[in-house]
Amino acid sequence: MVGLWESRLNGAHCLNLKLIPHVVVPSDADELEERLRNLFVDHVKGLMEGELVNKWLKMKDDKCDEIANVSNRLGSRNSYAVFCELNERKKGLFKEREMIMRRVREFKNGMHCVLKYLDDPQNVAKKESYDANVDVFRFEDCQRFDWSRIQAFIVRECKRLEDGLPIYMYRQDILRRIYGEQILVLIGETGCGKSTQLVQFLADSGIAAEQSIVCTQPRKIAAISLAQRVREESRGCYEDDSVICYPSFSSAQHFDSKVIYMTDHCLLQHFMNDRDLSRISCIIVDEAHERSLNTDLLLALVKDLLCRRFDLRLVIMSATADAHQLSKYFYDCGISHVVGRNFPVDVRYVPCATAGTSAVASYVSDVVRMVGEVHTTEKEGTILAFLTSKMEVEWACEKFDAPSAVALPFHGQLSFDEQFCVFKSYPGRRKVIFATNVAETSLTIPGVKFVIDSGMVKESYFEPGTGMNVLRVCRVSQSSANQRAGRAGRTEPGRCYRLYSKSDFETRPLNQEPEIHRVHLGIAVLRILALGIRDVQGFDFIDAPSAKAIEMAIRNLVQLGAIKLNNGVFELTEEGKFLVKLGIEPRLGKLILSCFRRRLGREGLVLAAVMANASSIFCRVGSDDEKIKADCLKVQFCHRNGDLFTLLSVYREWDSLPREERNKWCWENSVNAKSLRRCQDTIKELETCLEKELAIIIPSYWLWNPHKYTEYDKWLKEIILSALAENVAMFSGYDQLGYEVAMTGQHVQLHPSCSLLIFGQKPTWVVFGELLSVNNQYLVCVTAFDFDSLSTLCPSPLFDVSMMERKKLHVRVITGFGSILLKKFCGKSNSNVLSLVSRLRSTFMDERIGIEVNVDQNQILLFASSQDIEEVLGLVSDVLEYEKKWLHNECIEKCLYQGAGVSPSVALFGAGAEIKHLELERRFLTVDVYHSNANILDDKELLMFLEKNASGSICSIHKFAVGQDSDEKDKWGRVTFLTPDTAGKATELNGVEYNGSLLKVVPSRATLGGDNKMYTFPAVKAKVYWPRRLSKGFAVVKCDATDVEFLVKDFFDLAIGGRYVRCEIGRRSMDAVVISGLDKELSEDEILGELRKVTTRRIRDLFLVRGDAVECPQFDAFEEALLREISRFMPKRNSHANCCRVQVFPPEPKDAFMKAFITFDGRLHLEAAKALEQLEGKVLPGCGPWQKMKCQQLFHSSLSCPASVYSVIKEELNSLLATLNRVNGTFSNSFSFTLYLYLSLYLFIFMFCIHV
Repeated sequence: MVGLWESRLNGAHCLNLKLIPHVVVPSDADELEERLRNLFVDHVKGLMEGELVNKWLKMKDDKCDEIANVSNRLGSRNSYAVFCELNERKKGLFKEREMIMRRVREFKNGMHCVLKYLDDPQNVAKKESYDANVDVFRFEDCQRFDWSRIQAFIVRECKRLEDGLPIYMYRQDILRRIYGEQILVLIGETGCGKSTQLVQFLADSGIAAEQSIVCTQPRKIAAISLAQRVREESRGCYEDDSVICYPSFSSAQHFDSKVIYMTDHCLLQHFMNDRDLSRISCIIVDEAHERSLNTDLLLALVKDLLCRRFDLRLVIMSATADAHQLSKYFYDCGISHVVGRNFPVDVRYVPCATAGTSAVASYVSDVVRMVGEVHTTEKEGTILAFLTSKMEVEWACEKFDAPSAVALPFHGQLSFDEQFCVFKSYPGRRKVIFATNVAETSLTIPGVKFVIDSGMVKESYFEPGTGMNVLRVCRVSQSSANQRAGRAGRTEPGRCYRLYSKSDFETRPLNQEPEIHRVHLGIAVLRILALGIRDVQGFDFIDAPSAKAIEMAIRNLVQLGAIKLNNGVFELTEEGKFLVKLGIEPRLGKLILSCFRRRLGREGLVLAAVMANASSIFCRVGSDDEKIKADCLKVQFCHRNGDLFTLLSVYREWDSLPREERNKWCWENSVNAKSLRRCQDTIKELETCLEKELAIIIPSYWLWNPHKYTEYDKWLKEIILSALAENVAMFSGYDQLGYEVAMTGQHVQLHPSCSLLIFGQKPTWVVFGELLSVNNQYLVCVTAFDFDSLSTLCPSPLFDVSMMERKKLHVRVITGFGSILLKKFCGKSNSNVLSLVSRLRSTFMDERIGIEVNVDQNQILLFASSQDIEEVLGLVSDVLEYEKKWLHNECIEKCLYQGAGVSPSVALFGAGAEIKHLELERRFLTVDVYHSNANILDDKELLMFLEKNASGSICSIHKFAVGQDSDEKDKWGRVTFLTPDTAGKATELNGVEYNGSLLKVVPSRATLGGDNKMYTFPAVKAKVYWPRRLSKGFAVVKCDATDVEFLVKDFFDLAIGGRYVRCEIGRRSMDAVVISGLDKELSEDEILGELRKVTTRRIRDLFLVRGDAVECPQFDAFEEALLREISRFMPKRNSHANCCRVQVFPPEPKDAFMKAFITFDGRLHLEAAKALEQLEGKVLPGCGPWQKMKCQQLFHSSLSCPASVYSVIKEELNSLLATLNRVNGTFSNSFSFTLYLYLSLYLFIFMFCIHV
């Protein structure tokens, strides 16, 4: 037997050894016990001086050598930077050496405890007073040694030394403080091992005695995984059931185990049943920095309990909590710090600006993109990416696709088996985990090397001012961001990519806001009242919520019938007592209990479950086509009563299927199978709770039928209304406003996914689950109900129902106007309508008044209350009449001609190109208007004021676009009147007070005859070119192949320029005629003119074959020569530099011609035509007689018109151009200019004809 134990201690086997004697001889048993004791003593002593300890001592010696080396370097001459670096290095080495020595000392202390037990088990087991060195092991008092358990302790102690978790070297200090103090705040940095090791330290030291050590976690997954980890580490050290987990509450749960992990919610429920927590000796509240509502309430209740139970100990653990605040709250208790064992994490800031999709926000797309980049560029290592919700997590898993990686979701609503997938290994594939903030704390996912931090988190906020629960995506705090980064350095060095800037990080709050300041306090207040505490406002919270938040919670509980006021004190009703036992959100409890009373128990449980998972039951991911398909598939489930009925019908159909067919059905109908399984798990948990706590048996059958309207529909709507009575909203009557929330008066739209929108209707009254705040606010989980149902509420609703009905907006439709008038009424970017709406809202003191203009249907919709609608209709009609008048009078001020020395003539063209006024005496028609408040003036009111005081009509308005910071920010605009007399009267308003400031009205500084709408004559552009290569005396004529022989015959015996020429068919091309014997100084146009005189056949083109280029003057000489020729025709009062511009282009080596462009002032049409006519055929100085200039005028005209008249204009222009195409030969510049004027006039007149 001794030999077997010796080999087991040496690791040769793991057999369970037990001696079963045939004959019991006490002396033999005592002898064996003594021999085994000596064996274990020798083994323990050997470990204290063995290889493992020596390895750490060797590391300590290495550190000492490094310290000596650094000290020597510090003694020599160094720069300041090097000195600081070496000094810091020396401090770090001292710290590392100290940590090694403490680890070895702690190991030896543990081994001494084992030796003491082996030497005198009776005294060690009974020891109750502790000196400076607390015994870290306390073995049970028994007749015989339990050698298997002793070896388990020894093996685990060796493993602790080998792992080197930082908390291990603080074990003595922590135990000493816990034994000596009732309360301790333990701040353990990330990776120190506090969540798994502290419970074992306490259990080993015997502090629990016959009671339990309870460690609370904010989440189920953390409690379950930590319990499993501790169970594995302490296997053999305790009894089989000594480490357990209670993830959810049941009153049947017992506190017989040494270590119990549970959620803070679960311990709270136990507190409600046993206010002394009599079976618990020590409470460890982990992750206190999260400051969940349950954690804060639990700490407040335990604080009072500690005053009654002096044997109870409390340890508050966190990595980033405000230790001083917690210490002060708990009577200035002690604080202990434990350093972490994080590996270095390289934090990189990578701000992104990717556009979001219709399905998700931009940061979700950024996370998926960054994960892809890291996967392709970095070596092995798990990637952990943080998002805000399960919908985003599942969307990211769907979108991320890499053959060598596996995408895993991780959020709080997965089942334990699904969550545990992230801890598994996938050989040959990289794990990519998309997670919510559930992965921030407690858990260590093995192998995480890269963290992608979106910087966002979704939190539920309760707004006491509005009484609404709002889901909001907001920025994480600095402590949360650091926790996320720390996930990358738990098991090896890592890297964290933050998808925001460093400056953004520095502006974030240091710590997360306590949940008690963010959520509805209904369940907390209900529990406080259930404990008999009457003064809720005076309850000793760590961070007291606002008085208004508490009042709102009490009001909600009264509305739910959970509490009532009795002699000035709030007391729980029978309903309230049931809700306390359920321990869930009061409104969900009300929903379940109300359904049970109407024999709709199954429906009630399902409603409560689907409300918690409403956002993820329908799948809408993938391409646009896939989303459309998903939307179409959803229609079959949509119910006229709203979202909750739709979700109810989905679950009912899924639940009716055989288990093996459910996944296929979900896939075919774009339904999330995981979400429905989560709903099923929730339902089972609630069923168990109802059965055990309230003795309620929920039926397995359904009474409600989604395909048949029965009284059950009415009952369900009334039950939903009673549970969500504070979340009532009424349709405002105006689509842009949406629904008015009864309790707050704010206007919110239905969420685009709302089932009610499928039926194209907006019920007058709805009740909603919560407000979702993304870019806008939306009502989600919406259910329609009948107005009469409001009378069934008990107590009565907290809002005035009749007042709500009276406030509903009415609508009036105005029709009979053309699209042009409606566009004028709207103004640019709807500015006129917005200004009018603002004026109406101010006049009637109602921000809900609205105007919608539908140009396509030629109608205007007015929205106002019943008492205001008629007056609003009258005012809008007056504005429309003014618009009609202005449209009828609208004109364009056009300069007819502006030449040298001649006063310009100005015409006002109205609709149909009718001349409304012809101004020959150069009197002004246009005025500029200034006002110090130009940006906030009502345009329509100002124009009416000008018309009234000028006793005339306005025909054109041009509003200046001047920025706030501009030097001319007082400019309002430019106004043109029909007559000069009216414009003159308008200037008499200069200096008159208007709207709190002086008005400035002066004649327009713009050039007389200028066009407010920019319809001025365009610049005249011409191309001038002349040959740079002398002709070789023959030309090529291009024509149709069928005309070649005819052209040769027509050109026979033809003389050009006094010479007879020869013609023959081209040898290289069948559609060309070659003419030779030409005078080398003839130009293409001269030859083409002679050819067209002798033939009626179509000549497509003609070009001369030219020789080498000749020497020419410099380009600037050409430009000066052209300007001299042109200047003779320009107005004397203007320099030719202001009238025209000439640009000569350097030729390419192969170019046969020199080219120049001339641009004339658009007002000098006639002068330009004369100048170009004189340039035609002229030779510039320095050129040969054969280098004659050719002018080609360039025309560019355009016309914008409504689509309805486009075909008419196109037909007219095509007809005109076809007529011109029939003209043979060339035409002069005079004819060109005539054509240009004709086309311009045609377009100009036609534009006015269609304008109105």
